[in-house]
Amino acid sequence: MRKFKIFTIICFLFILLFFPVMSGVMPGREFSDMENRKLAQKPVFSVKSFLDGKYQDSYGKWLNDQFPWRDGWSLIAANLQALYGKKDINGVYIGKDGYLLEKYNEKEFDPEQIEENIKYLSDFLDYSVKNYGKDNVYCIMLPSKTEILDKKMPAFAETTGIKETLKTIKTLKNKLEEPNILTDARDILKDHKEEYIYYRTDHHWTTLGAYYVWAEFARKARFAVKEPGYYKREIVFDKFYGTTYNKAHINVNPDNVELFHSPGEERVQINMDNGKNLAASMYFPEEAKKGFNKYEIFSSGNTFKIEISTSADTGKTLLLIKDSFANCFVTFLTEDYSKIIMIDYRYGKTPVKDIITQYKNITDIMVMFNTEKFMQNTKLRSLASTGNSGTSMKKFNLEDFLE
Repeated sequence: MRKFKIFTIICFLFILLFFPVMSGVMPGREFSDMENRKLAQKPVFSVKSFLDGKYQDSYGKWLNDQFPWRDGWSLIAANLQALYGKKDINGVYIGKDGYLLEKYNEKEFDPEQIEENIKYLSDFLDYSVKNYGKDNVYCIMLPSKTEILDKKMPAFAETTGIKETLKTIKTLKNKLEEPNILTDARDILKDHKEEYIYYRTDHHWTTLGAYYVWAEFARKARFAVKEPGYYKREIVFDKFYGTTYNKAHINVNPDNVELFHSPGEERVQINMDNGKNLAASMYFPEEAKKGFNKYEIFSSGNTFKIEISTSADTGKTLLLIKDSFANCFVTFLTEDYSKIIMIDYRYGKTPVKDIITQYKNITDIMVMFNTEKFMQNTKLRSLASTGNSGTSMKKFNLEDFLE
């Protein structure tokens, strides 16, 4: 027993001393592909930072982030938790067939923020209907895979957040002067829930899921609906681990990233953020190869404004207010619109009225959000200030906005 105690103490001292030393000796990493985030770097010592405690805090974060073989230890810890029967890790449910599903509950949603976002969006959509006509305005709300893939959820999983999303869509629809412009994509995707319409390891839908929603939109917009066989389908990545994997680190099979090629994507011109990045393709495989997130093949990740000029001679210009779910959807629009302006308000603040003023040839408006992300979005204020532009739209009331 005495020898065992001595051995235990030696092991403890070894771990206590070995890993901090190794953290200082091993080359530091700037980015963790597995966690998809920047890692803390070794802080520079100064008397001031030491006395106010900032140095100690930064040093602790550096030790934690630069812990030797951190990714391996994270994988071991997560998989041990799963082995012992834990059904969710870091807000992610461990589902059936290798699916990792985000855990939503009502505590994650701020009622005041939801109310504000509904007002911003409903006012903007009402304005759009009055200026562009109800047949040219579309709002598509997209469910999370937690809502659609209920058969993949573990037994007794908490799904209280779904009630909040249903309430949000109902409230938004009731606020609209033309409620029929709103498409709740849940029923569309439920009809195909046995297919590969959501990534297993990421919160986004697959291109196949986007296709099914586009087909319904095309019918509504009276565009020609192409069957899946019309497209040349290409799997560009077969080892994609996405955002939900980054949270849970469970050992599951990777995803495939598939493209649906069409003649409409040929001869496109892409202009990101007023010329900061120019391209002649809808896809960015080289950029996606460099990082962990292969979903960035679509539009090279997220940015505030993307202008897409196509070879479609339709004379139609679409303003698309969106989040990242639209990045793999927009390619289906390239045969029906001569120009598409994509705006993501998580990355910019230009008021929508200024964008509308800049692009006077806009003919159609589309808003596409994942419902949960829309409810949590804190940057939709720029949708509120549409102005009246000589229309009958009710004037934006600042006092209402600040309530």
